[in-house]
Amino acid sequence: MASPLSNDLDRAIEVADMAVDATPLDHPDRARRWNNLGNLLGSRFEQTGSMKDLNRAIDVINIAIDATPQDHPDRAGRLSNLGNLLGSRFEQTGSMKDLNRAVDVTDIVVDTIPQDSPNRAAYLGNLGNRLGTRFEQTGSIDDLNRAIDVTNMAVDATPQDHPIYASCLSNLGTMLGRRFERTGSVDDLNRAIEYIEMAVDATPQDHPIRAACLSKLGNWLGKRFDRTGSIDDLNRAIEYIEMAVDATPQDHPIRAACLSNLGNWLGRRFEQTGSMDDLNRAVQYTGKAVDAIPQDYLNRATYLSNFGNQLSTRFDWTGSIDDLNRAIEYIEIAVEATPQDYPIRATYLSKLGNWLGKRFDRTSSMDDLNRASSIDDLNRAIEYIEIAVDATPQDYPIRAACLSNLGNWLDDLNRAIKYIDMAVDTIPQDYPNRATYLSNLGNRLVTRFDQTGSMDDLNRALSLYKEGWRCYTAPPSIRIDLARQAANILTSLLNWEESSLLLQEADTDKQHMLADFAGLASMAAATALNAGKDAYHALQLLELGRGVIAGLLMEMRGDISDLKQQHPGLADEFISLRDELDAPVDRTTSPISTDNTPSWEPQARRRREADQKFSELITRIRAQSGFDNFLLPPAAVELMTAADPDPIIVINLSSYRCDAFLIERDRIRVLELPGMKLKEVQKQARDLRSSRRAASFHATSMLDLEELGFKNPISDNSWPRLPLHAAGRHALGSTETVLDRVMSSYASSVKALIYGRRHHVREPAGPMSDHALLVAMHKTPGLSTNGILPFAAAEVEMLNDLCPSLQLRPVTPTLRKDDVLQHLQACTIFHFAGHGKSDQVDPSQSCLLLEDWETNPLTVGDLRDHRLQDNPPFLGYLSACSTGANEADRLADEGIHLVSAFQLAGFRHVVGTLWEVSDKHCVDVARVLYETMRDEGMTDVAVCRGLHRAIRALRDGRIEKEGGARKGFYANPGAPEKGLVNNYWIPYVHFGV
Repeated sequence: MASPLSNDLDRAIEVADMAVDATPLDHPDRARRWNNLGNLLGSRFEQTGSMKDLNRAIDVINIAIDATPQDHPDRAGRLSNLGNLLGSRFEQTGSMKDLNRAVDVTDIVVDTIPQDSPNRAAYLGNLGNRLGTRFEQTGSIDDLNRAIDVTNMAVDATPQDHPIYASCLSNLGTMLGRRFERTGSVDDLNRAIEYIEMAVDATPQDHPIRAACLSKLGNWLGKRFDRTGSIDDLNRAIEYIEMAVDATPQDHPIRAACLSNLGNWLGRRFEQTGSMDDLNRAVQYTGKAVDAIPQDYLNRATYLSNFGNQLSTRFDWTGSIDDLNRAIEYIEIAVEATPQDYPIRATYLSKLGNWLGKRFDRTSSMDDLNRASSIDDLNRAIEYIEIAVDATPQDYPIRAACLSNLGNWLDDLNRAIKYIDMAVDTIPQDYPNRATYLSNLGNRLVTRFDQTGSMDDLNRALSLYKEGWRCYTAPPSIRIDLARQAANILTSLLNWEESSLLLQEADTDKQHMLADFAGLASMAAATALNAGKDAYHALQLLELGRGVIAGLLMEMRGDISDLKQQHPGLADEFISLRDELDAPVDRTTSPISTDNTPSWEPQARRRREADQKFSELITRIRAQSGFDNFLLPPAAVELMTAADPDPIIVINLSSYRCDAFLIERDRIRVLELPGMKLKEVQKQARDLRSSRRAASFHATSMLDLEELGFKNPISDNSWPRLPLHAAGRHALGSTETVLDRVMSSYASSVKALIYGRRHHVREPAGPMSDHALLVAMHKTPGLSTNGILPFAAAEVEMLNDLCPSLQLRPVTPTLRKDDVLQHLQACTIFHFAGHGKSDQVDPSQSCLLLEDWETNPLTVGDLRDHRLQDNPPFLGYLSACSTGANEADRLADEGIHLVSAFQLAGFRHVVGTLWEVSDKHCVDVARVLYETMRDEGMTDVAVCRGLHRAIRALRDGRIEKEGGARKGFYANPGAPEKGLVNNYWIPYVHFGV
């Protein structure tokens, strides 16, 4: 049904039509009446989108202008109306003829309007907008320069309290930003941000254009981050655009642009920090922007391209071919929707070529049919990128990206190197993306060296990698990869000293981007040893790079009594900032606010600000006398003190060498393991994890136990504790096994071991709990197989019966996350019998499966965020699969699994499993452990000895070998096959002090 307003407008047009028809041809009001009719038709077009109305409005205004004398005072206004209508039709149709005429008639208006006319500023602004639009279509720098000049004149001619002042400032900022994109002038970019900030300040909170100004400001701050690498600019960009989204109604035309911009800059921050949360939101918001844009919208290709960018990035991170296929699909639509002569088409073509090349890399090993289609992808990739290079002017900043992409996919190495070399030559020295081009060029030179043996190529590649490492504005992930590439070349030249120094720097910087650099710490430690460094120096590097996430949390949660005593003010500030950073992130807040409730970005901003203050505080604390090592890795004396009563062994595997660091009470030494090869160990580990078949994991090739005095089997209770519990020849009657010589106990790092021992020396804040929290998931909803565990209830019933003799009171919560977390706050023992889920992409999302696991899972992240140290529990027993496994190779150094999460939460001991375990045997293993604790007391040794006795009995057949497997499942493809025979005793592991 038509609204009263639309009915009034329709009637007004009818009356205006009749007025024109009733006016004689020579009547002086005829031109005015034609103009009125045109304005009314234009208004109805704005309401209805009717092209018929728009076309007739333009025709009618043309008639009005023709009927208006050259010197008539209303002629300028009518020409301006015509320019506006022509601009509207261009936006609908993309007709360059309309845009050119709009520029021409607006130019005439500016030339004819008196200097002191109150409308002059508005006409200048219109001309600047039209020239800026034409620049975007043609790339004419003359149009852009003139657009900036006339818009500057509009700003100067507009009083600061005038309603259009903010719009003029915003437009001028936008055009200066466009010129920065065209020329690379940072001065233009800084001025753009300055003017748009003025526009925001000049716009009332409830003004309709405020959201657009905020979005523009965020966008140009993001561009400055791209140019300078300032993370502060990037954070501010996201903050302002998030404010723009919050200020924009759901059906507002600019909401799509705000969402797309927000997604873009979240994606860029992901590249800096590795936050999957940022990347997933980037995909979400750019996808919402595409959904919000009409199919026939002129700039829809831009939104499609942005969405494709984020999908492609997520493919790079997760390997999801679905994301890559969708990225290619959307960028192909963008290419098809963009006219041949539009400069931006070159960018889309370059992306399409790049992503097709990625798909070729991913699918080239598939069957013949898929391989044929992949080769076609590669050929299309090269073809499109060559078109993009040819279509891009020599002085365009994006030309470097096109040249580099072309070089990446060309088979002809000489041509490839030539093109990437050209890209490097055209990019400024301080440009963050320069590091990427240096990496690309170095990689191609190394490939040519492999084919030709040219030392010139190898030496130049080394020089390029080192230069890229020194590009401090580049993303940490790229810089660290460059350092590793340079180190590889240096080690191949036997330059261990320089390689060691380079890797030491990279290992220190690694915490900024953990997931891409598994193994970097191992590489750094091995290189240091080859460079002649002592054992402690190499071990420090290993500790620095392993368990970074856990290390940071342990440091923040550590004992600061000395600081409190000597510097109480600094201690209070430390506690305040620590608690703010250590608080769980509120993930219940809606990421896109639809009312006045706060959204996620302000919360994230507060945490970033607290993190910066925390770093500054640590520097101030270390400046105090006696606190220079505050929160730094353990000193040598601390490491040796921790090796009491038993030694600590740290195994380091790298492609350069394999070693065992032996930490004893009076020394730290290193034992090289020349018989151990990284690839062989990886293969044996894969065999154990995938097939679960019987295997001989020879102990003497991995660690000479006799070096530590463990020469004979142990027959009494004086068992030393050592990792690598499954190593050895487990043949009948053999004693050449770790299991028969030592008890095994694990820690994610030496720092974690020291932390656990120190932490539990302190007196608890309250009385010790006597609660044993018992959870049995007999039936787990949402599992297609193995949803019922027949022995889970029996396992918990066994412990329930033992509780009185352990002086414990059994507590059974509801089988839901929130209730279990609440009871964890006041328990001594937590025993879980059920399923676990391992997430290979994001190990922090691995979880124990309770009744509400599908909607509210109990994850590693949840446990890690809970602090139970004030009244620390004694034992967490996780009788579920994969509780001690980190399935994400990219986070191999991190130990991000359920066992470590319980340790970080405050548990002194945790028993877990590396993969699925026998359901029936779970009952017997737990029974032996708890009976040992009953007989020997609730001591550290009793926990370790109890598990040791249980798994020896299981291995030797003293616990009956039958019963179904207690399995879980994997969140990603590549899970081990089900139903294969287990070595039932191998998966059980003890972590603790």
